[in-house]
Amino acid sequence: MKRLFFLLCCSFILNCQSQSQTVKAIDAENGKDYFVEKWKFIGETYKDGEVDKVYPLHECTKQNTLLFEKEREDIFFTKNFASGKNCEVKSSSARNLITIKGSSFSYMDADLKENKQFKIISKNKFSILYSDIIYGKVTDIEDTYERQ
Repeated sequence: MKRLFFLLCCSFILNCQSQSQTVKAIDAENGKDYFVEKWKFIGETYKDGEVDKVYPLHECTKQNTLLFEKEREDIFFTKNFASGKNCEVKSSSARNLITIKGSSFSYMDADLKENKQFKIISKNKFSILYSDIIYGKVTDIEDTYERQ
């Protein structure tokens, strides 16, 4: 029984290390260029106590995207939204200069400076981590995006 437990623990540790190395390799290899592309919003989870729960998405929300573009050495991004009865109303945020440092990015949104943490999940997925109010409580939220 002890051997089985030991083998499971070793397997778990090795698996976590390989995922961590993959993320570091992506970050070191691509740096800021990792984000340059169009990303589709694919899911949102939130903390309810110690439990991660999936937030139900409206059909229009599933059409939201982020567009990261590179000009010279600068990175810009635009948020694109869908709304309306049949998601027919399309709108976009201003094109914002974004600064990426470590595992966070910052930008001006109108007259407010936004700072967001991100997590690279794989070559084609990342998430943005932040706190907001869901069901009347401040909670940690993770929005996940997939490369298009």
